[in-house]
Amino acid sequence: MASSLDRPLPWALGAAAATALLYAFGFALDPVSWLMWIAPVPLLLVVPRVGFWTALLAAELAWLGGTSRIWAYLAASLEMPPAFVIVSALVFTGLYTAVTLLYRGLVRRGRHWFAFLAMPAGVVAVEYLGSVINAEAGGEWWSFAYTQADHPAVLQLVSVTGVWGLTFLLTAVPTAAAAMLAPGAERRGRIGIAATAAACLAATLAFGLARPVDQGETIRAAALALPTDEDSIRTDTDKGERLFADYRAEITRLGDGDDIDVLVLSEKIFHVTAEEAGPYLDRWSALAVESGIDLVLGLAIDQGAGTVNAAVWLPADGAGPAEYHKQHLIPGLEDWMTASDAGPTFVAGERWALTICKDLDHAGTISEYGDAGAGLVLAPALDFTVDGWWHSRVAVTRGVEQGFSLVRAGQIGLMTVSDASGEVLAEDERLAIADVPTGHVATVYGRLGNWFLFPVLLILLAGVAAAFPKRRPERERDRPEVELAAA
Repeated sequence: MASSLDRPLPWALGAAAATALLYAFGFALDPVSWLMWIAPVPLLLVVPRVGFWTALLAAELAWLGGTSRIWAYLAASLEMPPAFVIVSALVFTGLYTAVTLLYRGLVRRGRHWFAFLAMPAGVVAVEYLGSVINAEAGGEWWSFAYTQADHPAVLQLVSVTGVWGLTFLLTAVPTAAAAMLAPGAERRGRIGIAATAAACLAATLAFGLARPVDQGETIRAAALALPTDEDSIRTDTDKGERLFADYRAEITRLGDGDDIDVLVLSEKIFHVTAEEAGPYLDRWSALAVESGIDLVLGLAIDQGAGTVNAAVWLPADGAGPAEYHKQHLIPGLEDWMTASDAGPTFVAGERWALTICKDLDHAGTISEYGDAGAGLVLAPALDFTVDGWWHSRVAVTRGVEQGFSLVRAGQIGLMTVSDASGEVLAEDERLAIADVPTGHVATVYGRLGNWFLFPVLLILLAGVAAAFPKRRPERERDRPEVELAAA
């Protein structure tokens, strides 16, 4: 592609449409993961070759179109207020557009190395800023990194850098391709950029394939969700009794035939009052003893200060139950519930821990599990059909970051059993059973947290500084600008 275009607007619109389409299917609830490695290339090829306003329009259209399926999901499935969705879409689109224009400015000033590094640094900064702005409602739910969750060799990078490093790599590789073909790129610079991107990708794959993940002994674990047309069913209703009977029959069957050690059920299946809770849990505790299976039950429990979303541990040895209360609620859909700030609940001799669904979207919350040495996390959950893959893989990624296995029961989603390397050992829409290791694995990210954001910030600041034109001597200020050289 030449250094300038005879018909810039059609080229820009075509590039914007191509990038939007690639991101729409690559950054999706059921992503085509390989598209993320090429998605920004059409946009990055065209923006240095067109005027500022054309580049601005192209970037806005590309990023808004590329993320549109996510905004539709938030509005339709999660029933987020329209104002929230619109403002969020505009903010994210504006931030991604600003990063794209920074890339453009650096290329047009001949700073190709800065452009190559600043673009992925800027995308990481957008993700992090989004997690800060939307700390309570979203946490680290929004990240390009999760699109690679079914590729353990790449996913191991998050054990060192968190999702930030994988997002950086995902953006750096296609940015390298675009920067090499950008106007004014010199041969030495092209070779250097290509070599750097290739070396980073090769190092990631080598680490991912070689990373030792020894979690020691295994247990037989399962996740189960039986069909129901609603959640939080009152226990004093015929529907509640019928569903309990269904679970009793299925758990009895599993206890007779599959030698299961622990079974996780889905989130807030039943709704009980404080007065009902004790006798009702006695019924489930008796079932745990009869079946010989440790149970984790999801309940909504009315308490004096409100209704809590609880995961209740019911051991097969008949010992007393333990409760964990959900810390992060879904705005709108769970406004009727009260969030907890009590931290994790550990069971089975402090080796295993309980959490619930959305808490796994929050890396800071789950870091407490890694700090405490959890080797197995048991998570009742509730999804929305279309997000079953995505939400389960966000949870799997937390396990890789903090070094634990996960058993997650996502009603209207997926039942997933995974280990600390992110390998999905079993998955199904109703019942997943697997031998899962239970030992904790120490990780760099678990020890150092968001350390990777510091070099990202430095790179981004250096890129912004390099984008400003140098002050020219007085005698040169009246000379015309030099045209961009041909690619």
